[in-house]
Amino acid sequence: MSSIGGIGAVGLNDSTMSVLRAAIDGLGARQQAITSNVTNLETPNYLARTVNFEDSLRTAIADDKISEARVTVGRSLAATRQNGNNVNIDFELLAGSENVMAQKLMVQTLNSKYAILRTAISGA
Repeated sequence: MSSIGGIGAVGLNDSTMSVLRAAIDGLGARQQAITSNVTNLETPNYLARTVNFEDSLRTAIADDKISEARVTVGRSLAATRQNGNNVNIDFELLAGSENVMAQKLMVQTLNSKYAILRTAISGA
């Protein structure tokens, strides 16, 4: 195994970083679904998209197989309006705000992890 400044190459891609990247991917997919839902608010027969990655990520963490975490995109089973559309704008706006905050938290945590590695490598 190669070593840079006393840190093995494995330290650059540990399980914490893999989990954070998987979470960022899932949150990104969720943001795309929310954007699509809001864009199609008045589209007849449009069914809102839902994204789930948390259950798969939890299982992957428990099994120590982070690479097997999957993002699942489905359709909302919420009641539809007269035009067959089931997008709830209040829900989407709240979900969007929560999702952006979660994305920021994951990115900040990943950046902190990189900062720790930079400090360890530079010895400062």
